Amino acid sequence: MTFAPQSRIIITYPLGEEYVVEDCRKTTMENKNWPAAWQVTLGTLRIDLPLVRGADGFGIYAYDSMGRRAWNVAAAAALARLLAGYDFDILLTAESKAIGLCEELAAVLGHTDYVVLRKGRKLYTQDPMEVAVQSVTTATRQTLVLGRDQQELLRGKRVCVVDDVISTGGTLRAIYEVARALDCPIAVNACVLTEEVPWKAFEGVPVVRLDHIPLPAHTDFNVSSGG
Repeated sequence: MTFAPQSRIIITYPLGEEYVVEDCRKTTMENKNWPAAWQVTLGTLRIDLPLVRGADGFGIYAYDSMGRRAWNVAAAAALARLLAGYDFDILLTAESKAIGLCEELAAVLGHTDYVVLRKGRKLYTQDPMEVAVQSVTTATRQTLVLGRDQQELLRGKRVCVVDDVISTGGTLRAIYEVARALDCPIAVNACVLTEEVPWKAFEGVPVVRLDHIPLPAHTDFNVSSGG
């Protein structure tokens, strides 16, 4: 694996969207050399992320921490240390893989509540706010929903956005839209992994992360230097 430093890169994903990333470096590797699993370690803990591909050949290293409490506890403790210099009132995440991490992080930080954007409306979801989202791991667009009670819990507070993996930023954009509609300044983003782009900031908001993984993608995945 090699690292090609770039002051500015433009990434075009198979969905046809382009993302311009300032002051980062791009991980490059020949497709034929992708290992069958990518190893991520956290202290004495280790997980192997299997390389999975869809019918169209698009590939990811699959990270799923749901049910891995020991891992989430360790990740939350490590993220809490990185977040020590940031000022925020509440954690905000989206359903569903980052919920376990958010729960443990709230406990470490001493927060009694956190807010979860749901993927779909429930019977108990009153006066919902809805926003569409396209994730790199999901073939179709989804809708994130926030009910009235959760809106009021969030309104006007300084937010730390929590995610398991930050990749193209589709989920973050949807979360930002909700937060800004409720007059919530976003102080920082916290994640276990960045994927493909080792984000240091997203739309001007700092990103703290524990590790970085590549995105194998497929032959239609294009990365080109920006001018």
